[in-house]
Amino acid sequence: MIEINDYQTALKALRHQGLAQALYEKSPIIMADVLLTLEGDAHRDRRASEYRVFNRHALFDYEKNVFPQIFLPVLARSRESGQLDLVEMGYRIVMNLTADFAGIDRHEGKLEETDLLLRLIKAFSAAATIEHSNLDHDAVNQAALAALDQLDNTFLQPAIARRQALMSAGREMPKDVLSALLQSKAQLAGEVLRREIAFYLQAGAHSTANSTVHAMHEILTWCEHDATRRERILSDRRLLQRCVHEALRLHPASPVSLRRSTEALELAGHRLQPGDLACINLEAANRDPLIFGDDANDFRPTRDLPRGVRPFGLSFGFGIHACLGRDLDGGVVPNARTRPEEMQMGIVALIIEKLLINGARWIEGQPPEPDPDTARNNFSVYPIALEQAA
Repeated sequence: MIEINDYQTALKALRHQGLAQALYEKSPIIMADVLLTLEGDAHRDRRASEYRVFNRHALFDYEKNVFPQIFLPVLARSRESGQLDLVEMGYRIVMNLTADFAGIDRHEGKLEETDLLLRLIKAFSAAATIEHSNLDHDAVNQAALAALDQLDNTFLQPAIARRQALMSAGREMPKDVLSALLQSKAQLAGEVLRREIAFYLQAGAHSTANSTVHAMHEILTWCEHDATRRERILSDRRLLQRCVHEALRLHPASPVSLRRSTEALELAGHRLQPGDLACINLEAANRDPLIFGDDANDFRPTRDLPRGVRPFGLSFGFGIHACLGRDLDGGVVPNARTRPEEMQMGIVALIIEKLLINGARWIEGQPPEPDPDTARNNFSVYPIALEQAA
């Protein structure tokens, strides 16, 4: 196996058609035959079916009209108590957003229903990221299998039945991944369909929740060194989004990406034979001083970037396996003509903006705690106090 640490070679590797996705080879219970692990025509066709759910117009409408309905009640409850655990809050908010996009209906609106779905998603996430898990792998996989059965019985089959009834009646279908797949000419087998939905649930909730916590941590740390920075962030939405993008650069959801060679090829002086592995160190590539400067390890949202380099680096991947939810999480980088109120901020920035407006700060004596269950640099608990009502 070769390791790639520099930005330009990492970019070439992510785009190389002779290198196939390999990070999830140990996670077949959740990841076998899902969009992220498919290659060639199968990947192209599945992506084409699902991509329409993630077009920018739909995401902008979701940001403006749907997200507030999910987020504001959660924020109101947190304001009443005066504090929150950002890890738990992030999962609960993003879980509902992800369920909407995946096509999982929640009609009852009960806390028990939300709690159940959250437990299922955490079981899926543990199995999908088993490559970096510190837990017993057999136990993780068994829990994921049981969670898949419960997802199917409690949520997925009723959601399928509702959409099939809508199709039979010629009525408008929801704009979600499940509807797109049911309307596709290439019908998925039941096992593959439930893995695809489980993949969307865990990928969106797990990565977005953790990205929100990392972004908040970097922003609060940055503001500690200059009391004026918080006010500047809240008065300048471009700066707020740049802060989030800078945090995404420093903390990619997956620190590495693995690719397996499907042919003999040469990459940056390395010769690979079919079956050889390339480990693309995304965290290192995102901190390449030749691209991001001598202070590439530092959080500096105002840094100048070379032309064509995205402010979040390679954190959302690149090429055919780039994350479909990139604009949902990180928003769209505005151009010079974009007005602040017209910006597509991304869910992470919107959550942080509202929390900062409400005086989000650390709680003395209650420091954040790292997650002991994974080798990834995530938090298990992140206490936040809210000082102001808004």
